[in-house]
Amino acid sequence: MQTRTETITSPSGPMGVHVVRPDGDGPFPVVVFFHHGPGLDDGSKQTMARIAEWGYYVVTHDRYHRAEPWYTMRSAGDDEMKKMFGLVLGTTEAEVAEDLGALLAWLPSDSAARGGAMGCIGYCIGARSVLCTIRDRGETFRAGVGLHPSFCTTEDADSPHLAVPSYTGSLYIGFGSADKMQPASANGPLIESTNALAKGEAEIHDGADHGFGVFGPAYHEAAANRSYERTKVMFDRELKA
Repeated sequence: MQTRTETITSPSGPMGVHVVRPDGDGPFPVVVFFHHGPGLDDGSKQTMARIAEWGYYVVTHDRYHRAEPWYTMRSAGDDEMKKMFGLVLGTTEAEVAEDLGALLAWLPSDSAARGGAMGCIGYCIGARSVLCTIRDRGETFRAGVGLHPSFCTTEDADSPHLAVPSYTGSLYIGFGSADKMQPASANGPLIESTNALAKGEAEIHDGADHGFGVFGPAYHEAAANRSYERTKVMFDRELKA
């Protein structure tokens, strides 16, 4: 397994990218990883490696680079939580889309990254970015995965869940039944529209809490294993066929 971190150019200044990929020359199909609210912590990097082991070039960009390079939440204290939520809510999807454009422009410079159909996976606020990405770039991103999604079903006219019925690729959404931060009960329209897709699947995992899919304190082995089993099926079908 090969891992590296680089700084690339974006319209809003220098931006970090982190890559995990198999050994060898490739090229390998690309999966864009939208990290969760606490930033690209060690658990997220380990999770990227889990996906890369399937034969994928997994790449993420620094969601909060406009504030500081590679912020990660340092504690569960009130001040740190306030800072983290400020970054989550202060980073717009327009900014994430701009950063994704810079990432996609950079990828051809690495011969190990295969062009063509790509996948994306996101956690917490990153799952919202997945839905926005498949809405805006659905011809490129043929497989999307959102685990313990946040702010995906809202009252806004541009709520990400509203675009799901038009998606023609594969989509998997996973919630935890014990998630009180972003409960499945508040995301009925997203669950229904995902399950209505020809290649869509939404599941609620018994006993899992918010954060179940990332290695760390909230990791839930059964929920994570099931989610990644379904994710691999979708990625392989759309990106390796």
